[in-house]
Amino acid sequence: MRSDGGATLIRVFVSSNYRDMGADRDELMKRTFPSLRRLCASRGVTWDAVDLRWGITDEQKAEGQVLPICLAEIDRSRPYFVGLLGERYGWVPEAIGPPELLEQYPWLAEYSDRSMTELEFLHGALKDPTMADGAFFYLRDPAYIDTLLPDERAAYREPSEFEVSKSGLAAAEGRIGGQRGKLADLKARIVSSGLPVRLNYPDPHALGDLVLADFMAVVDRLYPA
Repeated sequence: MRSDGGATLIRVFVSSNYRDMGADRDELMKRTFPSLRRLCASRGVTWDAVDLRWGITDEQKAEGQVLPICLAEIDRSRPYFVGLLGERYGWVPEAIGPPELLEQYPWLAEYSDRSMTELEFLHGALKDPTMADGAFFYLRDPAYIDTLLPDERAAYREPSEFEVSKSGLAAAEGRIGGQRGKLADLKARIVSSGLPVRLNYPDPHALGDLVLADFMAVVDRLYPA
């Protein structure tokens, strides 16, 4: 629960890879979150969801501002956090960021080879589960990929066609081999964290139903009808 300008606020940060989670995030933004917004409004609460998928400019990416922006938005959204994960480990920044970022978040020095998604998960909930009363993780069923059209499946696995075209198949496969191990470790850490985890949700629509149920319970607990 947050108070913003006198209004009671639930502000949720949504974290996932971008390339393979577009349909899942669209389901949340178009169907689930509007339902939660209406529920919150009926209880005198403001609902706000932060999805930075389209909110960061190319200029900010070039200046290395992606991670500072994401960590700051996570801090602004505490304790509410949604983590989505499929079969991609995701983009690993070439550098953690400006020196002042490491001064603000010293723990980043230990994770310089991790993906943006893992860094968000760590900061949002995994490094300190006691700060995450409203954190929920959702791991998609790997079998979901097999339900897609053949030409759609490449974007849901690593390496992607873009990564192969950029560095060649051998180099991409070599890099991805290590990332697959990190993905497995990240999933294991999520499952063993003690935080709420929904395993093997079958498709985006099912994800929407799970998130709706979980946050309806949060609203009912904090702001009963």
